[in-house]
Amino acid sequence: MRLKHVFAAVVLLSTSAIAEEEDLKPAQEEAKASFEEDIKGALKAANDKCGTKLTVTSDFKNFKSEEWSGTSFSSYCEGALQGIEAMCERPAYKKAISKKVTSVACLFSGVKPTQKDDGSNGATLRNMSLEKGVFTYHLGKDHANITDNAKATLEKAFN
Repeated sequence: MRLKHVFAAVVLLSTSAIAEEEDLKPAQEEAKASFEEDIKGALKAANDKCGTKLTVTSDFKNFKSEEWSGTSFSSYCEGALQGIEAMCERPAYKKAISKKVTSVACLFSGVKPTQKDDGSNGATLRNMSLEKGVFTYHLGKDHANITDNAKATLEKAFN
């Protein structure tokens, strides 16, 4: 009987994932495919260096091609992955990351804007967090020093 419930849950989850994917507009589907291809190298490097099996998720339903036109939006997420990878060069942080970081979410939604008299570093830091094993980065076109800010976010989270 339990096996039937598990099977039903898996079918429902699979169906909902497919339905969500079908809701993407063609430009969002193209962006998603490009993003997944572009970040493969940075994700593999971070996993190899950290001894992890991180996954990367995003919210392409919120991707607006007109906002990101002419920009390598995947490089923003790659910068976050490179920050994680760089922290794994430090043994104590490698240990913490391998135990406490399970995934990375590079999101197009929920971006906190730059505040008055605020540089791009402050805005970038405000859009990064580590909670419940997920390193979340809300991508913004005006963000800078993403790798360094990802490292600073991890340092703060683990101290």
